[in-house]
This record gives sequence, C-alpha cells and structure tokens, in this order.
Amino acid sequence: MKKLSHTVLIIPPNDAEAILIKQIADAMGIPLFLSRQTHGASLDKGHDYVVEVKKGGYTRAVVVEMPGPKAEAHLKRMGVELVIIDHHHYTGLDRAHDPKTGRMLPSSLEQFLAMFRITEKKLRALGFDPLLVQGIGAMDRGFVWALQDEGYTKAQMKKVLAFHDGLLEEIHNQKTEQKKNEAALRAWKSRKRWRGYFIVETRADIQLRPRLSRLVALKLGRPTPLIIVEHGRGLIYVQESDKAMVLFDTFGGFTFGLDRNWGYRNESGKPRVTLRRVQKVLDG
Repeated sequence: MKKLSHTVLIIPPNDAEAILIKQIADAMGIPLFLSRQTHGASLDKGHDYVVEVKKGGYTRAVVVEMPGPKAEAHLKRMGVELVIIDHHHYTGLDRAHDPKTGRMLPSSLEQFLAMFRITEKKLRALGFDPLLVQGIGAMDRGFVWALQDEGYTKAQMKKVLAFHDGLLEEIHNQKTEQKKNEAALRAWKSRKRWRGYFIVETRADIQLRPRLSRLVALKLGRPTPLIIVEHGRGLIYVQESDKAMVLFDTFGGFTFGLDRNWGYRNESGKPRVTLRRVQKVLDG
C-alpha cells in the first residue's frame, strides 16, 4: 500500500457513513479534502479539487461518493492514481457494481475499511467500537434490515442507531432537529395508500426521507414500500421497490440500498419527474 502521506481522501461528510469515514481517516492521519456539498455531491462541482491534489503533490486520490467524470479524467491525465469508493447508480454512471465481476458493491464504509486494511483490532486501537462501525456500514448498505440480517440483537441495533444519531450531530442543528422530526411525523400521519405503497408528501423544506425511513421502521418493523415527495427540495423517492431500477432506467436519477431504492432531484434544465409520472411507471 502506498504511504498514506501520498494519498488524499476527498469526501463530503454529509451523512453518518461519510462522517465516520472522515473520523477514521483523521485518526489514521490520512490527508483529507472535505466538500461542503450535500447529497448529490460531485467532484465537478463546488471546488477545483484537481488543483488541490496537484498542489499537495498527492499521487493517489480516493474519492468517496462524489462522481465527477470531468475531474476524474483530469486527475488520471495528471498521472494520479484515482480510486473510487461508491455504491450508487447515477444517471449514465454505474457505481453500484464491481466493473470486473458485476457484483453489487458493499457500502462505502465497508469498502473504505477493506481498502485500508482496517481490522477490528485496528479500529479498537484507533478508539472505535468495531460493532458500531460495522453497523453503520451495514445500515448504509441495507438500512436497519441489514443489521437484522447480520445478526445484531435489538439491544445492539439500538446502540448502532444511537451512534448513527451521534455522528449526525456534527451536521444537524439540534435546535431545529426536533421540529424536523415533528414535520416528518405530520407527513406520515397524512400518508395515502396506493397500489401497496404509502405516499408521503411534504412542502416543508426538510430532508424528509431519512427521518421518515427511521419512523416507519420503528413503527412497522418491516421493509415498507414508500413513495416520498419532498416538494420543497425538489426530490422524489421510491423505497423498498422491485421497480427501483425500472424507474432509474426510465428517468435517471440515482439508486441506493442494494438497488431497491430510487431517487430523483428536479433541477433547472432537467426533465421534470412528477408523482403522476412515477405512479404510471410503477403501475406498468
């Protein structure tokens, strides 16, 4: 393995998994470039990371969940070894499967641990609880259901969820977090049933999906098909659906959670995807 001083990790710490990767990298002394972009982060947006890599004299760049074909190509032309850590589909870009085997990739945290050979013993030496770290990786791969599949007890799952929430304190304003959770609960109470899905909508400018996913998991205790519409943020999601890839092939967007979940952000200059259009595909 190359010396860590020659490697730079480029990452947007915008969720629990990415924040934990950042914390472990910090503890290991891996140089970091942090992006302030939220979900949908790209190496082609917000900052010229190519210049930073060149300025730092790094010979390897490990990029976590920031697809950016232009910047990636530029780094390669500079002779930088480019390593991609990701597990999502994006419009025109498959980062969910191993390009050699075609197999579904594990979560980004799990890839990071394997890439840097971070064993349970190493995690403990760095001050981390392996059970919690591995739990965050499993959750990002398959939500709380992955924890169940991995054999976590209810008590252990509660610890992982508490650890997950603690990681998010780095980016969440605790003064407003309760209000956002209450908004998610109100949206859930106004849900509608349609073709085996619950449709949940909000016009509040909040990130409804993760809060709603947690709420539904705790209330129903099973994978539940959802259509989530965040009008204020221009996002629409379909979760726990065997038609997630059909939606992706139809509209583009992105997938997550082992390709059983799909999302799309309505932005200026892109075709508009509405609830009605999504329902038409799901009904087909």
